[in-house]
Amino acid sequence: MQLEEDALVVGVDVGGTKIAAGVVNAQGQVSGHVKLPTDIRSVEHTLQSIASGIRSTIQTTQGSSQRIKAIGLGIPGIVDPLQGVCQLSVNLGWRDVAVKTWLEQELQLPCFIENDVSVAALGESFYGVGKGLENVVYLSLGTGIAARTIIHGQLFRGTHGMAGEIGHVVFDPAGPLCRCGARGCLEALAAGPALARRAEDELQQGKASLLAGFLQESAGTGLRAEHVFAAATRGDALAEQILHEAGQHLAYSIYLLAMNFDPQIVILGGGLAAKGSPLIEAMRAGLTYWMQQAPVFRKMFSQEAVRLASLQSDAGIAGAAALAIAESKTRSLLS
Repeated sequence: MQLEEDALVVGVDVGGTKIAAGVVNAQGQVSGHVKLPTDIRSVEHTLQSIASGIRSTIQTTQGSSQRIKAIGLGIPGIVDPLQGVCQLSVNLGWRDVAVKTWLEQELQLPCFIENDVSVAALGESFYGVGKGLENVVYLSLGTGIAARTIIHGQLFRGTHGMAGEIGHVVFDPAGPLCRCGARGCLEALAAGPALARRAEDELQQGKASLLAGFLQESAGTGLRAEHVFAAATRGDALAEQILHEAGQHLAYSIYLLAMNFDPQIVILGGGLAAKGSPLIEAMRAGLTYWMQQAPVFRKMFSQEAVRLASLQSDAGIAGAAALAIAESKTRSLLS
């Protein structure tokens, strides 16, 4: 997957509160960074915000306007990349929005869209720790949990474009209710809101913890995952237990992903992965357990195969650019 030496693409990271855009060259370097608030008053307003961000980043990057070959966008929600339609985005308030058609008419450039986790997977695979590898799993840990798989250098989407939704695999049928309607999904056990909810439940049952002070200081807004991590780093037993259990669930999810897809590496991305050691240490302890229990897993996988994502603030932009390059090459737009 390569650009012509002087060709450029625009990568756009669309979020519920902000839009980030940048111009990306053949080496994956991002320039002309632009950030602006997401105007979610209506679909039209949001699309105009995106178009404005794209125009701004092109104008900011001197001499780029004639060299831009395509635009890639990462969008939170359910996306049909072939039709260029966002079928549902709770964050944006979208349902069946023809993003590709609208932007191509507005900007007169080829435009490609994909789910934001898929875009992050592409970015890490082409520009991050997965660069040069054929088979990669990207596991996003944050407000939600989802995985995406790169097989022989190509994003595996599945029949409905939802391959890798491991966050909604049931791990505990008697577990807490998930937002999808099932009980005991991985997301309901180990995602950021689940950690905070578990902490509040334990406090209500009278457990002693530093988290009680954080809850009081929150002035009615409730605990966040950040509070659980902060308490754990100070040796709080309850916070450590919550992260330990979440780490065990995540270890099992990696075991399942590795056994199903046989990747060279599993990349951990998202806000929870970035927060670091207590959760990651618990996850690695869980992996050790599964390696002891499952000889096949032990033979085909290793602790070293689990890597933290390397792309930071430019992850969404670089990933969206990778999407634009990959799709453009498929359609021979860059040749």
